[in-house]
Amino acid sequence: MKKMGWQEVKAPADKGHERKNSRMRRKTSLMTILILAIGAVLAGCAGIPTREEKRAREDLRTTETVYRPENSKPPLPTLTENSSLSDLIQYGLLNNPRVEAAFYEWKASVEAITVARSLPDPMLNLSAEIMDGVVEALTPGLMTDPMANWPVPSKLGLRADAAYGETLMKRAAFENELLTAALQVKRAYYQLWVVDEQIRWTHEILTVVDDMERLARERLAVGKVMQQDVLRAQIERDRLRTQLANLEDSRTTIVARMRSALGTGPDQPLPAFALSLEPTPPDFTEQSLMEIAFERNPRLKEMKGQVLQAVALYHLAQKSKVPDFAFGLEANVKVSPVPFMPFFGITLPIWRDKIAAEIASGSAEVGSAEAKLSAEELELAVMFAETAFGWREADRNVNLYGDRLIPKAKASLESARAGYSSGVSSFLDVLDTERMLLEYYMNHAMAVGEREIMLAEMSLVILGRWPQGVEELLSPQQSSDFEYEQRQPIRPTKGKR
Repeated sequence: MKKMGWQEVKAPADKGHERKNSRMRRKTSLMTILILAIGAVLAGCAGIPTREEKRAREDLRTTETVYRPENSKPPLPTLTENSSLSDLIQYGLLNNPRVEAAFYEWKASVEAITVARSLPDPMLNLSAEIMDGVVEALTPGLMTDPMANWPVPSKLGLRADAAYGETLMKRAAFENELLTAALQVKRAYYQLWVVDEQIRWTHEILTVVDDMERLARERLAVGKVMQQDVLRAQIERDRLRTQLANLEDSRTTIVARMRSALGTGPDQPLPAFALSLEPTPPDFTEQSLMEIAFERNPRLKEMKGQVLQAVALYHLAQKSKVPDFAFGLEANVKVSPVPFMPFFGITLPIWRDKIAAEIASGSAEVGSAEAKLSAEELELAVMFAETAFGWREADRNVNLYGDRLIPKAKASLESARAGYSSGVSSFLDVLDTERMLLEYYMNHAMAVGEREIMLAEMSLVILGRWPQGVEELLSPQQSSDFEYEQRQPIRPTKGKR
C-alpha cells in the first residue's frame, strides 16, 4: 500500500514535468524555426549593384546577344568560292577560339564585380551542452563568419572599383583579339592574293621562255645560233618551274594561317576562294591619326583599366587602418525565459608598419601602372611611325613598278625578242630582260599586298577601327569606343612607418 501511495503522490509530479518538457520542446522548435526562417530570408538577399557594374553588365549583354546568343555560336556565314573578304572576317570573328576565350574571360570579370562588392556570407550555427546524455543547453545562433570579418561599405565600393578596372582590361583584351583576328584574316587573304599573282606572272614568263626555246631550236636547225642558246632556254625554264613549284607549295602555309584565323580545323574543307584585291584608299591624314589612336587603341584601353584598378587598390590600402567588424545573436532555448546573447567585435589594426607597407605598395602599383600606360603610348607612337612609313614605302613601290618599271621592262623584252629573231640581239639580252620583267612583276604584287597589309594594321591594330562590312555583327557599344572614366587620384604619398 505504501508503494501504491507513493505512486499516487508521484504521478502528478511526472505530469508536470512532462508539461514543462513539452513547453520547452515547443519553445525550442519555435526558436529553431525562427532562426532557420531568418537564415532563409538572408539566403535570398541580393546586394546593390554599383553604377560601374550596371554599365559593365549592359555592355556585356548587348555584345553577348550578338556574339554568343544563349551562350552558343550564332549561325556562321557559309564559306564558298565566291565568299568576300568581309564574309571571311565575319566568320573568323565569330569562330576564332582565341576571341571566344577572351570573351568568356571578360564575362567572368564582369561577374567578379558582384563578388567583390558583396558581403561575406553569414553563418547559422547550432551548439548544445550535453551532460550525462541530457541536453542541458541548446543554443541556435546567427552570426558573421568568424573567418571573414565584415568590412565597412566604403571598402566594398573600392573592391568593386578594382574589379571594374579588371573588367575594363578584359574587355579591351577581347576587343584586341577581335581586331587581331580580323587582321589575321586580312593578312592571309592578301598574302594568298600576292602568291596567286606571282604564280600567274611566273606562268606568263614561263610561256615566253618556252617560245624562246622553240625559236632557239629553229635558229639552231638553220645554223644561225649555237647549242648554248637552247641550253640556256632549258636552264631558265627549269629554274622557273622550280620557282613555280615553290610558290605553289608556299600557299599551303598561308592557307594554314587562314584556317587558324578562321578557327577551322585541318579536317574541315576550305573552298578555293576567288581572291580579288581592290586597292583600299586611305581615308585619313597622318595629322589626325595619333589622336584617334590614343582614344581607340585597345592596348591603351587595357592599360587605362590597369591604372583604374591600381588607383582603387591604393585607396583600399588606405582604408586598411579602418577596422572591420563582426556581430551575431544567440539564444539558449533550454532555459525559461529564453536568454538572448548578442555579441559584437571589431578588428584592431594596430600594426602600423603593416599598414604603411600596404599603402606604400599600393602607391608603387599606381606608379607602375601609370608608367606602363606612358610606355604603351610611346610604343604606339613608334608603331604608328613605322607602319605609316611602311605604307608610304609600299605605295611608292606600287606606283614605281606599276606605272614606270613594268611598262618599260615589257617594251624592253619585246625589243630583245624581236632583236634576237632578227639576229641583232643575243639570247643573253632576252634572258636579262625576261628576268628583270619577272622580278618587277613579283615586286609589284608584293608591294600591293604589303600596302594593303600595312593599311589594315594601321586601321585595326593601331586605330582600333572596325573593318567595313562587319559593323552589323557587333553591338553598338562594341563598335564604338568604350567610355573610360578616368578618375584622377590623390597622388599617393609616402607614409611614415
